[in-house]
Amino acid sequence: MTVTTRTERPPKGRPPTTRFADLMHTAWIGATGRMSRTVLAALGIALGVAAYVALSGIAASNQAALLARLDSLGANLQVVSPGRDAAQQPVPLPAYAPETIARQPQVERVGVFDTAPENVRIFKNEFVPKSNGNALTLTVMRPDALDAVGARVVQGHGIDEHNQHLPVAILGSEAAYRLGVTTVGDRILIDDAWYGIVGILAPAPQAQNLDPSVIIGSTQAKASHPDQAETIGQISAIYVRTRPGDTETLRRMLAHAANLTGANVSVNASVDLSEARNTTDDSLNTLGLMIGAIALAVGGMSIANMMIVTVMERRGEIGLRRALGATPSAIRMQFVTEAAMLSAFGGLAGTMLGAGTVFGFAVWAGQPTVLDWGTLPAAWGAAVLVGALAGIYPASRAARLAPTAALRGE
Repeated sequence: MTVTTRTERPPKGRPPTTRFADLMHTAWIGATGRMSRTVLAALGIALGVAAYVALSGIAASNQAALLARLDSLGANLQVVSPGRDAAQQPVPLPAYAPETIARQPQVERVGVFDTAPENVRIFKNEFVPKSNGNALTLTVMRPDALDAVGARVVQGHGIDEHNQHLPVAILGSEAAYRLGVTTVGDRILIDDAWYGIVGILAPAPQAQNLDPSVIIGSTQAKASHPDQAETIGQISAIYVRTRPGDTETLRRMLAHAANLTGANVSVNASVDLSEARNTTDDSLNTLGLMIGAIALAVGGMSIANMMIVTVMERRGEIGLRRALGATPSAIRMQFVTEAAMLSAFGGLAGTMLGAGTVFGFAVWAGQPTVLDWGTLPAAWGAAVLVGALAGIYPASRAARLAPTAALRGE
């Protein structure tokens, strides 16, 4: 009797795949098997991410402080004033000009100054001879116009809707010095009428004409000079604080909004400061991106080096798993997942460390804290991605190891 033996062949099809849960469990065991190695690998990416977040945040804080300084000097300040016609006669600004200018999308604040009365005399008290001149000028403002100018009140307060009809005044820094006024609550004479001092301004480099000025409210100016009320009601200048943009485009936009009939309108701005602001903004943004890229690259190199060492140390494990049927793709995914896991741990620690560094530096330097919270998850995700990419080469190297060669090397 002849017995025929049939050899069983393995079923054809795709090689077995590793379940996601098993993959994560294996990667977790590999990542935490040696804590010293894990800490060193995570520390590399943590320092890279911390450097990225900290340097980006510090650069952004410095950028905000510098741009604020440029803005205070008038980089985003435009001054709209009456133009002149063909006969060189002034063309008054229409009464609707402040409203139409304020409606423009790039305009943030608008401050209106009216025409001051003529032949005004300003003295400290009645004992000063009337023939003496002190080179002071009277400026008439509408409520809260100083906010648009960016002038800072170092003592007291400004003129608003509640006190613009009262005999009160604000002194520019030079005017306060010439009049000998050092504190609010004092009083001065304007055309033989007493005015109480409610505020003193700091030097205003963006509007130096305010330094030697005595500023009063528009309503009070009309009431105290009824014979010139019509002239006082005309706009002498509109200070417009805008968002950063092309200076020439903003100038044309404001000129058209100030007078819809197309009449001549004068719009002045510090072109050099505006261009310097835009250039500085672009340069610092580019610098921040480059710093971040370098920091992440350093962290990725740390992960790659540590994973290469890990592959060399675990040749026996790799050979055993291959001998038991693990496919090269399973080995590759294991080590890539380990690298991504280490990057996730390090990225989380680095993000918190970098954010804390930004806050500490801002407090120490007295600068605004600029930290985009929306970019922190992106920084963590970038760290995980960099770690995974850095683990591809070591993982591919591990997957190429033959079982016999790996076990023999062990």
